[in-house]
Amino acid sequence: MKLTREGKRFLLAAVLIAVAAINTGNNLIYLILSLMLSFIALSYLILRLNLAKLVLEVSIEGPVFAEEQVRIELRMHNNKKVPVYSVIITAEDAVAPVYCAQISGHGVFREKMVLVFRKRGLYGHRDFLVQSGFPFILFRKSMSVNVSGQVLVYPKLRDVREMQEVTAGRQEEGVVAVRGRGDEVHSLRAYQHGDDWRRIHWKASAKLEGFLIREYAEYASQKITILLDNLLPHDDMHFETAVSIAASLAKQYVEAGYPVRFIAAGKSMPFGSGEEHLRSILDILAVINQEEEDADLSGIGQDGFSIAILKSAQSGLRAVAASADLVIHADTL
Repeated sequence: MKLTREGKRFLLAAVLIAVAAINTGNNLIYLILSLMLSFIALSYLILRLNLAKLVLEVSIEGPVFAEEQVRIELRMHNNKKVPVYSVIITAEDAVAPVYCAQISGHGVFREKMVLVFRKRGLYGHRDFLVQSGFPFILFRKSMSVNVSGQVLVYPKLRDVREMQEVTAGRQEEGVVAVRGRGDEVHSLRAYQHGDDWRRIHWKASAKLEGFLIREYAEYASQKITILLDNLLPHDDMHFETAVSIAASLAKQYVEAGYPVRFIAAGKSMPFGSGEEHLRSILDILAVINQEEEDADLSGIGQDGFSIAILKSAQSGLRAVAASADLVIHADTL
């Protein structure tokens, strides 16, 4: 609890009144002094009562990316019978504090707060501050409120549209059709037990004694492998840039419908697609660190289109990255 500017002036006035009362012995001045001291004591007690039994709940909907504004919902519960007045809710990364004029007894105050997380990572029990100067603004009390739950902040997203155009051009050069689950017929083969009857090519089968099954084509270059350089030595600035690029490319490609695989030292995610798969990759990138362990790079450059994101041209992965279809150096961006 701190004295406000108004409180300091009031206290100085009380000291002067006390000096005057002692020097003059005037009963009226003593009465004024006692009223002022009572006023100060009352202000202190009411302020403590105003902030008592307050509980704050926080909820966040949707993914949270570093350096992007996110709106969270605040719910302030007043667990006492008497109302609460003039409360300010603040947080370390809040764009602006939230003001609450009144909460009735056993009532709830709901409001949105805008936050900007500066870095990716796992944010634990964040401390929110509840402040008030009620009733006379002589004192201001700040109370730290622990909020349950954790917030996983994904890497900062970068504009990778130009990179995606480059990779799209390189993909078209290396399109290779392989047997898979696409829509285009790749080849025909003899029917085997367990095959779907809907895939029988009746026209071709009519010319032979047995049934023929359609084999559909899947384009190998439509698979995307993202390799992230997270090997030591430490290079935090370029590593964070590389992580941001990896997250941005993964988001762009998954949202475009490509099967995407992610590989890094000690971390990997097999080919997959859809929002859940993207969340799994971003979960890894939110907390990934630089490691000594070697990455399992046995499949890089052999299945689909591969992109290696290195911290610099001197990276320990430069020999392995040479087999990738595209190499990006974070220190040049």
